Amino acid sequence: RSRDTPTLVQSPARTMPQMERRTSAAAARVFLLAALVVGGSVAGSELPALGPLRGIAYGALPCTAQSCGGQQPSEDMLLGGYAKQWGPEGRDDLAIMAGLGANAVRLYHSLGLDIEESHAGFLDHAQATGLNVMAGFHTYGACPGFDCFETWKQAALQGFRQGFAQSGGWHPAVAALILLNEPDFMGASPMCQPSGAAWCRVKAALSALDGVLAAEKEAGVSAGRVRLTVTWSFGISTSIDGQVTGPGIFGFQDMVAGIADPQIAHYTPRSTQADLQQAFSTRWVHGLNTQSPWSFVDAMISKNYARFLPVPWFIGEYGANGQPATVIQSDLQAMQTRASEGTGFLGTAVFQFQTAHWKGGSELNFGLFRLGSEVLGETGEVCGEDGGCRTWPVHCLSAKLDWLPGSVGDRAQAVASAWNGTVA
Repeated sequence: RSRDTPTLVQSPARTMPQMERRTSAAAARVFLLAALVVGGSVAGSELPALGPLRGIAYGALPCTAQSCGGQQPSEDMLLGGYAKQWGPEGRDDLAIMAGLGANAVRLYHSLGLDIEESHAGFLDHAQATGLNVMAGFHTYGACPGFDCFETWKQAALQGFRQGFAQSGGWHPAVAALILLNEPDFMGASPMCQPSGAAWCRVKAALSALDGVLAAEKEAGVSAGRVRLTVTWSFGISTSIDGQVTGPGIFGFQDMVAGIADPQIAHYTPRSTQADLQQAFSTRWVHGLNTQSPWSFVDAMISKNYARFLPVPWFIGEYGANGQPATVIQSDLQAMQTRASEGTGFLGTAVFQFQTAHWKGGSELNFGLFRLGSEVLGETGEVCGEDGGCRTWPVHCLSAKLDWLPGSVGDRAQAVASAWNGTVA
């Protein structure tokens, strides 16, 4: 199951006012200073390389109620309406990430929700705080017959108009585009026949890639350093060509086989075969999401990865479900060491910055911070997919997920300890 899909199980979050972290704009600047001390970047300088990747997934909806009380706001966190959450005039979530030791922010619905609003403010602030942006396309965009070409092309073109393009290239903060998140779920669609067939997910991935390449060409936007990827689930499956079976890694082989012969997925590219192969060989990064400990992921992927080199890989969501702080810290340190060795592994993005209170259930197992009871201000006006627009309270953050046992709820401190950062 993709964690972009809300669960309907309710598990109320409790608050502990005495432990709430009262994050203000002034405190956020302290976090930013700490980030610079441990190797971040300053405005106007070059951003750090994507690897070794120390990323944090960001989908911080301001809702505290289940299903946002029936008024779910947009999941595009780059909107200016959320600036009081991510920006220096408010809670400054991006500076908090940098203070923890992160060098990247992973996003989910940055392109493809058809919202005509500038995203430049978020991208500029990410650049200023030294965070690479891994922008995600809205995975649930229209893909008739699993052909995502036109929808992804138009989403990228719209993104260029909204600040993703700058001076003939991508905005300097953008380091990667996550074209699809866990597209293996497409096999469950009634349109995918036979049920669960691999061609559906592979056609979607190939056509999404093709659409983005076409948008870059049409708009005259150079690729620069921007990597391209799909993050597969850690479910066990077999690749489209039957060559690889295993968790996540099946999708790596899906792309190898699909790029070599798109017809294996019943897809006819609009770009030339040479263009697809060039993009894959120079820009592609294999990706997967997992809740498992690093030792298990390492055993399942690394020992079988030589066939995919020199294309690197990364973990798009390290969930560490139910793990104590000591395990999270040691996992992140081990991943950082491995990523520094230059053997093909780029690093990880921790899932996730803020607990998804609005989803409830098992989603409350994740998050470095929860929303506290103190309200620091209000968002700007944010519209939902139903067209309704409103402001939302901006709550303070607490680094203690107090409904989880023992150190399992000390996730932010574990990340900061692993990455030589701080939770102030």
